[in-house]
Amino acid sequence: MKKIYIILSIIILAGFFLTIGCMDMYARIKPNPEVIKLYTNRMALPDYNYYYTGRSNLPDAVVGIDKKYKFNDRLWDKIESHQEVYNKIYNLNDTPYGDSDLYGSDIIDNNGLKLGIWFSSYYQTIVKKNPDGTVDVYTPYNPDDYEPDFL
Repeated sequence: MKKIYIILSIIILAGFFLTIGCMDMYARIKPNPEVIKLYTNRMALPDYNYYYTGRSNLPDAVVGIDKKYKFNDRLWDKIESHQEVYNKIYNLNDTPYGDSDLYGSDIIDNNGLKLGIWFSSYYQTIVKKNPDGTVDVYTPYNPDDYEPDFL
C-alpha cells in the first residue's frame, strides 16, 4: 500500500511541475489605450513587423511583433507597408454587423516583457512564447460565442 502512495505522489508532483513549466510559455494581451493612439496618430513602430489574420479586406486582427522575436505566422499574413497597416486596422472596425469597438493591447509574456501590440474588435486570444523565443499568436475569438448549447 505504501508503494502505491509513493508512486501516486510522484505522478502528482510530476504533473504539477509539468503544468508549472508549461505556464511559463503562455503570454497574454493586456489592454492599453496608448496602442489605439499609435493608430489614430499614424505612428507605426519601426521596430515591429505587422501581420493580419482574416480576410484581406475585413481582417479579424492586426498584430505588430517586435523584430527581435521570430513570429510563427502560419495563421497570419505579413503587411508590407505602414500605410497598409493603417488600412487593415481601419477595416477592423468595418464589420457586417456595423461598427464595433476596437481594442488595443500590448502582447506581453509572463515576465511583463513586451513582445508586440494587438488591434482587434476581439479582446481574447491565446499567445505563447516558446522556449526558442518564437512567438505564437492564435486567431482571435469572442468567449461569449462559445457558450454550451445545453444552457
